[in-house]
Amino acid sequence: MIKDSTLTLGGNWFKYWLGKKIQNWGVNLITEGKPKLITNPTCKLINPFTLMVNFTVDGSEKYQLILQGDYKKHYKESEDYIPDIPEREIFIIISSNRNSWFKKE
Repeated sequence: MIKDSTLTLGGNWFKYWLGKKIQNWGVNLITEGKPKLITNPTCKLINPFTLMVNFTVDGSEKYQLILQGDYKKHYKESEDYIPDIPEREIFIIISSNRNSWFKKE
């Protein structure tokens, strides 16, 4: 086929299509298996029963986690609704609730 002063010859469209599918599958498999780097964890109490955790994954994607529970003690002791929870515990909360993450836009 001649198009824009170029000529395309030969090739097998099925092999090309299959090769691209296998390549895309491999790239997806590698990226899904790559460990995620979580940074900048912050938490805030919305009310005595709701804790909101914000964090960054791989330095660019921002995620949020909303947890419901009994946080009355932290709510009463906190200033500006920021609870005194150590960073290590926030990381444990984030990793244990991985299915509840949602991406902030």
